[in-house]
Amino acid sequence: MYRTNFSDFPVRFTEIITGLYADAGTQWLADLPKIVNKIAENWSLAVEQPFPNLSYNFVAPCVCADGSRAVLKIGFCAENSEIFNEAKFLKIFDGEGTVKLLRFDKNYCALLLERLIPGENLTRLCQTNDVQATSIAIGVMRKIWRTPPKNHDFPMLEKWTDGLKRAAKTEFPIQFIRKAQDYFEELNAPSKQKFLLHGDLHHENILSAQREPYLIIDPKGIVGDIGYEISVYLNNQANWVSGLPDSREKLNRCVNQFAEAFEIEPRNLRKWAFAQQVLGVWWTLEDNGKNWKNDLALAEIWEV
Repeated sequence: MYRTNFSDFPVRFTEIITGLYADAGTQWLADLPKIVNKIAENWSLAVEQPFPNLSYNFVAPCVCADGSRAVLKIGFCAENSEIFNEAKFLKIFDGEGTVKLLRFDKNYCALLLERLIPGENLTRLCQTNDVQATSIAIGVMRKIWRTPPKNHDFPMLEKWTDGLKRAAKTEFPIQFIRKAQDYFEELNAPSKQKFLLHGDLHHENILSAQREPYLIIDPKGIVGDIGYEISVYLNNQANWVSGLPDSREKLNRCVNQFAEAFEIEPRNLRKWAFAQQVLGVWWTLEDNGKNWKNDLALAEIWEV
């Protein structure tokens, strides 16, 4: 059985949940230990203490009745919860390039996932060997990108980028909004081929594993141009190499590696990265995040 108290959760986790869902989020956090115990009982799990870096979901290692190790992930249960898309995405791939989905409870927005061992992500590697880290990411992307299923209900990238219209009615700098919108319109044009994408494929969502060298976790599930997927990685690369003496060289190498691998003009990848950074900063502001102005300034590093 799993026991904890509301005060045991990381401060960042409680701030994010209450910031997003107000009183409903506070109540969910209070109920979360009971929810975990219920799922543990239903699925015969021994749930351990959650991972320390909780953000938008409760995530904890656990042991199944047969002794195998797994991960329990529970999200706030809302009608549009990203957990539903994650479950659909993982069911489609069935472990091909992705972590395996073992069980899903839609009533509690709970996923039981394969535990990836050793589970090292690419953050450290990108600082010591950026070329190797990018090569791994390229290999993973090639494995998971595919034509979306017929009659799918995954969100289109246009729906995500449409959020910038709301930004125009706030203090968000209009010049960044217009530039990002123009780039999204140009790069994600209806005439271009669309793929089912992970949607948030950065260094921390690519983990080392045993049955394959690397597998992905935490898919959002979105349909759009592959340039968007690459741009998420590029902006996270910029964050992880920031402060290193050769950071600009590392970024240029990363752009060129992706450009060569997928036959995309380097300048277009920089446009993607600019637009995605602006969109991500808007989401931060919309979620009551702080320091968004500093993050917005980082979009300028792409020099487009």
